[in-house]
Amino acid sequence: MEFFCAERVSPHITQIINVPQAYCYLVEGEEKAALIDAGDGLGNLGDFVRTLTDKPVFVILTHGHVDHIGGAVFFGEVYLNEKDWALARKHDTPELKHEYAGEFLPPETFRSLSEGDFSPTRTGGYLPLEDGQVFDLGGITLEALALPGHTQGMTCILAREERSVFFGDGCSPSVYLWLEDSSTVEEYRESLLRFKTQEDRYDTVYLSHGPRTVAKRVLDDVLELCDGLMHGVSDAQPIALLGEEPRIAKRTDRHFRRLDGGVGNIVYDPERIWKNGGAGEQKPVSHTAP
Repeated sequence: MEFFCAERVSPHITQIINVPQAYCYLVEGEEKAALIDAGDGLGNLGDFVRTLTDKPVFVILTHGHVDHIGGAVFFGEVYLNEKDWALARKHDTPELKHEYAGEFLPPETFRSLSEGDFSPTRTGGYLPLEDGQVFDLGGITLEALALPGHTQGMTCILAREERSVFFGDGCSPSVYLWLEDSSTVEEYRESLLRFKTQEDRYDTVYLSHGPRTVAKRVLDDVLELCDGLMHGVSDAQPIALLGEEPRIAKRTDRHFRRLDGGVGNIVYDPERIWKNGGAGEQKPVSHTAP
């Protein structure tokens, strides 16, 4: 079974698709290359990346979930925000890699996998990734931009010269805020307002799931939904995920596309709207960054 395919999307960026549905991005400068995220742990990502570049490669993980860290074991130099180190250790296990593959692969494909198809657990730890940290690849500069919400260590990566940003799962057509390691809607909204000050530095938004790119307005759409949820306004469509049934703010079709034509969306827990707990209600909402 082929676990990876790749497509050059700009002179310096290659998208890598790791089945069943996780994207990584290889960004190459003149001297070195950075792999943004490391897939879900199916197949040998290290061997595949070596077919794409002969430059030294290090890894930047946007956050600590299994579908982004699974192949990190194949690389020596791996950066991750310290707030997600414990989460990464929890997710980098054979059990979670099997669970993820079983959730998203067709049953017959999942049954055909062997233990050797899954990457081993990383034991080397991680290097700290800080907000504002800069990586010089030689003619291409990457900058880490914190966007806590989906996880506490969630970090987006700006490719300055490309005027592109890799959102990971930080902001998307279906931001997951219902997980136990996610922020409340109120906290996430504060993160979005801070991130919005970087908006004039990028034109292209790359995602980790679903469409490869999405319109910049996704950030404004998601901010608007945060405001609505904090005022008790939502379609509250139930959605079955990982054995649970959170709600999605705007009604979608089966492909997670909003029926009203909007771009961004939020999957949330109705009891985790405000910092101090509780569902959305009428409270003042400030439109300035905290």
